[in-house]
Amino acid sequence: MWQETPTFEERINTARTFRIFPGEGVHSEELARLVVALDRLGYRGDYSFEVFNDDHQQLPLPVVAERARRAAVWLAEDLPRRSVPLPLPGGVGRVPCYCA
Repeated sequence: MWQETPTFEERINTARTFRIFPGEGVHSEELARLVVALDRLGYRGDYSFEVFNDDHQQLPLPVVAERARRAAVWLAEDLPRRSVPLPLPGGVGRVPCYCA
């Protein structure tokens, strides 16, 4: 979706209303590399994310809470400790993730 927004105003609107949870989107590979790099540098702090998505207001709270929980576990526990390539969401390709 991000690549399909031609104007600055449309990108701002997309960023304000269509965010998704970490690990769910097209930037998962880049995010995985960033988290692994931070882990290798010794970062042991917290991760924080905000998901502004108008669709989430229409979903049952338990559904949104479970997606947030899965994203937090992916970021803080699963991703930095894996030593094999991670499957991308939707099963397309793999994220090379070789952690020490």
